[in-house]
Amino acid sequence: MTWRGIFLSDEQLRPIWRCLLSVVLIVLAVMLVAVARGFIFRALGGRTQVFAGFQWFSLLMFPALVVVFKFMTYVFDRKPLASVGVAFHPRWQAELGRGLMVGAVMILLVAGLEAALGLAHFGWSAESPGRILMGGAVLGFLLLVAATNEELVFRGYPFQRLMDAIGPVGAIAVFSALFGLGHLANPDHTWISTLNTMLVGIPLAVAYLRTRALWMPIGIHLAWNFIEGYTLGLPVSGIDLPARIFTPVVSGPRWVTGGAYGPEGGVLTTGVIIAATFYLLASRRIYLSEEMRKLVCGPPQVHAAEPQVISLSLAGPGEEG
Repeated sequence: MTWRGIFLSDEQLRPIWRCLLSVVLIVLAVMLVAVARGFIFRALGGRTQVFAGFQWFSLLMFPALVVVFKFMTYVFDRKPLASVGVAFHPRWQAELGRGLMVGAVMILLVAGLEAALGLAHFGWSAESPGRILMGGAVLGFLLLVAATNEELVFRGYPFQRLMDAIGPVGAIAVFSALFGLGHLANPDHTWISTLNTMLVGIPLAVAYLRTRALWMPIGIHLAWNFIEGYTLGLPVSGIDLPARIFTPVVSGPRWVTGGAYGPEGGVLTTGVIIAATFYLLASRRIYLSEEMRKLVCGPPQVHAAEPQVISLSLAGPGEEG
């Protein structure tokens, strides 16, 4: 193979190089956002608490990711940005709603198991109703942006191009591992929390592969974080949110409940993640819409042997209709 053949296929940059280039651009975007966040903190008098850092980083990172992926899809894929999985196709609301449902059931099941085992008790927050409602609205927006950012990075363009290069199983393994390792900077993490964060990358990737859109993964991600942190008052991956409906009291072994890291650090979550994965693989209500099929798989932008085979290999019963 010539040097040209290493980098190009049919006069197009090979998927593996597009994946790596997008990762480099994302890293550069993260660095620029971190610098911009530092300027903002200094302008605000040096406030650097964990949640303030989270909210400013999320708000600044979203437009940076849009620019990166718009560049990649336009220059190298010759496709619209929506092909990454954010197209407002006819089923996007249904997919987002199902994702919200799945995420809500997952976290409520974990909390219910903790309560049934006597490991968690939930009492009403002492905050005023107005403050709780206002906090919920703000948190809902911030958590939506954060969930969208993470799904764009870990199930978006880089994941999709790696999948074109090495197949879905390898891509899921790589990006699920990166998803878990990316949370090592969170407070109070443990090896179980890291393992669970890696493991949850599997159902999130399956939700993308079954629909070729990011609406379901975003919904699952958002519902889990919002109900966990705002409704139940539990830590979200080691971060305590500033508003909550309930104030929990959690006791028992850390390896079961997750302790200060939150339910993601406990083995109860491990079982729920596995159950959710089987549901997402088997459900007949989750399928690739014709609009997303045309957007992602239609000629002349992609080869017939790439995404079509991958998406159909994970298609549920009845998807062809």
